[in-house]
Amino acid sequence: MSVLYHATGIVLSRRDHKEVDRGYSVLTREYGKIEFLARGGHKPLAKLTPHLEMVAEVDLLVVQGRVYQTVAGVDRVRAFSHIYTDLPKLLLAQNALHLVDIGTKPQEQDSLLYDQLLAWLEFLNSAPALSEERSGYVLGSFALKLLALTGYRPELHRCLSCEDIIAEGDYRFHALKGGVVCAACTKKNEHQWFAARAIQDETLKLMRFALSERFEDQLKLHLPGELLSAFHDAVESLIVSHFPAIPANSLRSSCRLFQDEKKPTASVSRVS
Repeated sequence: MSVLYHATGIVLSRRDHKEVDRGYSVLTREYGKIEFLARGGHKPLAKLTPHLEMVAEVDLLVVQGRVYQTVAGVDRVRAFSHIYTDLPKLLLAQNALHLVDIGTKPQEQDSLLYDQLLAWLEFLNSAPALSEERSGYVLGSFALKLLALTGYRPELHRCLSCEDIIAEGDYRFHALKGGVVCAACTKKNEHQWFAARAIQDETLKLMRFALSERFEDQLKLHLPGELLSAFHDAVESLIVSHFPAIPANSLRSSCRLFQDEKKPTASVSRVS
């Protein structure tokens, strides 16, 4: 017996299904991430799919069947039209949606995550034009906030081992364990912390700022190239260590409008 239900959501990704159908992954406020099919969605005159192709907040009527969920109705609640007039913003939005898609599991309701994604799209819609470097930085900030909301908030203030507040220049960073460890603890147990690596004070401060502050406040920072590169390395090491799947492209390269060579866009599952 089929069951109908309503949900409000943001489309994260789509994929072709068989010859004429399309599958969608949507983050909803009520049910977390859900997946459903749009029957005939691959046809040029499909009525529902235009609303599902845009970066927008939509109301959905979904049919829960025996095998698949299918969409029966779509109504656009909020469109972010300025994102579509700015190609760098559109690319940035799509990469953030991809991170949410690969970083979350279905049917895990999280209103805070939904609100964060909505705030991200509102920020992009109203933000001024963003350079490639600034885009890469704010995408890294979004990734840090996503990690925190999905249960992998990095510890950037206290030692992971002794829990004392770390002193400047007297610590190392361990991505797999999720944060910083003081120099005394790394020396005391070298076997446990052998993978911890050096990180500059400026990089750690930038990570703290990116994690805690609003996106709007992160447009004013001066971002030297070396600092930005170190920031990306640290954030990407956290993504590789904790996401269920790994993005095919780095935070930096995913914000480039033109690539030197064609690269795959699908995510790569992490091997345990």
